[in-house]
Amino acid sequence: MRRTLRACMPSTPVTVPPDSPRRRPRPELSRGRILEVAIALIDERGLAALGMRDLGAALGATTMAVYRHFASKAELLEAIMDAVVSDYAPTGPQRPWPEEARDLSRRVRASLLRHPELADVAGREFRRSETSLRVNAAIIERLQAGGVPAPFLPQVYWTLSSYTTGFALLEAQALRRRGVTPPGPAVARMRKISGFLAQVDGLSATTREEAAAVLARPLDDTQFEFGLETIIAGLAARFAAADQAQA
Repeated sequence: MRRTLRACMPSTPVTVPPDSPRRRPRPELSRGRILEVAIALIDERGLAALGMRDLGAALGATTMAVYRHFASKAELLEAIMDAVVSDYAPTGPQRPWPEEARDLSRRVRASLLRHPELADVAGREFRRSETSLRVNAAIIERLQAGGVPAPFLPQVYWTLSSYTTGFALLEAQALRRRGVTPPGPAVARMRKISGFLAQVDGLSATTREEAAAVLARPLDDTQFEFGLETIIAGLAARFAAADQAQA
């Protein structure tokens, strides 16, 4: 009987199949990979839904593995905002200031609209972290090197910054309310807003109609470019007037 049992025993060691959970390697984690997945989670679920445990699950890793790269959620969020703000930095060769202004404004707006769930935080944190300060310094340097007169540099920076950020934040709020679906036909929007205006005392029918037409217009590329070009033209006129006054 012993001989029979020994003969039945395998002659080689039993190995664990390659796809066994015990042999499956844990995913390689890095700060960059964690930030990538964290931003994707925020884009999908919102900033309030981000948690270290959910992030670890999305990464296929443990919560402690995430904490080995980021000591706290606050540190993670700071790194996320640095990653978003880094997209604002000017690139390419030096250009005249109107082209730099257009590129800056379009770049900031595009970044905020890529991550509408982070737009409000980005607007608040734009000038606080070391990364933000470095990006802002680069922007100011490019505007001045592009020909913005030194006395006008603060006005130019703040005019462009406030217009671009304010416009994009309004767009981001609308995106958060309706997701990625279009806002609907213009006629339907006007009808809805007209109904709201009808409840406001003291408005004439003409005023309600005109106000509805204006308020129903969605914020879009055309509207943004109109405002941007108006600002640039106005700044150029101010520079020219200052030159004439000094001549």
